[in-house]
Amino acid sequence: MMKKQGRLITILILALIVVVFAVLNVNPVAINFGFTTVDWPLIIVIVVSLLIGAIITFLAATGSSLSQRKAQKQWTKEKADLEQGQEAKIKAAVEAEQVKQKATYDKLLADKEAELHEMNAKMKQLMQSKEV
Repeated sequence: MMKKQGRLITILILALIVVVFAVLNVNPVAINFGFTTVDWPLIIVIVVSLLIGAIITFLAATGSSLSQRKAQKQWTKEKADLEQGQEAKIKAAVEAEQVKQKATYDKLLADKEAELHEMNAKMKQLMQSKEV
């Protein structure tokens, strides 16, 4: 709230300065446009010059702002592309590791099953030799 009041007071003070400046500068001034000459009050010349300068500044700032936005949009797209590429690489690496782990697990399982089968065969053989 105080910030808005401060701005309002600043605007009012600047407006008062402009009004006093305008009242003090009403003398006509000759302006030569090359093809014609006009006599305008000095304050009009000052205000028109100020407005032209403000418009040029606004256009320059807008152009700079637009190019910054365009660059930011491009960087955001590049970032998203890089992140997507990294995610794809990570997913592929995880899947490759899972396949490798599954192959190792399947081999270990097959070895254990073969070992179990051998033990069962030996146990049957021992049982048969005990019966005889």
